[in-house]
Amino acid sequence: MLSRHSKAMAILMLSIAVAAGGLVLTRHVIAVAGEADAERLNRSILDYIAQKNPQAPIRAFQRFPEALVAEAQKSNLDHCLVLAQAEVESEFHQDAVGAAGEIGLFQILPSTAAIMEPVVGPFKRPVGVKAVRDAKSDAKSDAKSARDLGDLADPVVSTKFAMAYLRDIMTRRSSVRDALTEYNGGPAGRHPYYYRMVMGTYVEILERSELRCRFRETPKPSPVLTTLLTRA
Repeated sequence: MLSRHSKAMAILMLSIAVAAGGLVLTRHVIAVAGEADAERLNRSILDYIAQKNPQAPIRAFQRFPEALVAEAQKSNLDHCLVLAQAEVESEFHQDAVGAAGEIGLFQILPSTAAIMEPVVGPFKRPVGVKAVRDAKSDAKSDAKSARDLGDLADPVVSTKFAMAYLRDIMTRRSSVRDALTEYNGGPAGRHPYYYRMVMGTYVEILERSELRCRFRETPKPSPVLTTLLTRA
C-alpha cells in the first residue's frame, strides 16, 4: 500500500506530465495556426498577382510570397511596399527584359546581381538575351527569351538579389525615397516619378486588408504617406 508521501509524489509527477503535455499541445496548436495564417497570406499575394497580371504563370510564383515576406523583414520594410515595387518594375512579368538589359520581376541588371553574389550566392547568367523593352508583348518571343534569361527570371531569385541590393543602398541612404531612387538608376534616378509611382501603388495595396500590410489598420493613405507623395 502506498504511503502518503508516495501518493503525493505520484500526484506531483502526474501533474507535471499533464502540464508538460499541455504545453507541447499548446505550442503545436500555435505552430499550426501560424502556418495556416502564413498560407492564407501566401494565397492572397498570389491572388493579387493574378489580378494584376492574368497571364502570370502562377506556378512560377509559388515560392514568391514566402521570399517576399522574408526578404522584406530582413530589409525592415513592409512586404506590401516591396510588392508595390515589383508591380511598378515589371507588372508581375517575371521574364520581362528592360531596355538596358534588366531582367525579371525586379528588373535587375546581371552586372548588378553579380556584385551581390558574395551576399546572395551564385546565379545562372542569361545567355544571348537582347535588350528588348517589352518582350512580354509577344508570347512566342517571351517563351524564347525566358529560356535564355537564367536565374533572374525566377521571382524568388529576383527578389533575393533585389532586396540584397536595396539593403546595400540603405546603408548609405537615410531615407526609403533616396534608396528607391538609387535602386532605379543611380542617385539621380532614371525615371523622375519612380518613387511617386511606387508609393502610389503602395497606397493602393494598403487598401487590401487580406494582404496584411504593416499599416493595414489604416485603410486610407496616412498623413505621413500623403505628405511623402505631395513632396515627391
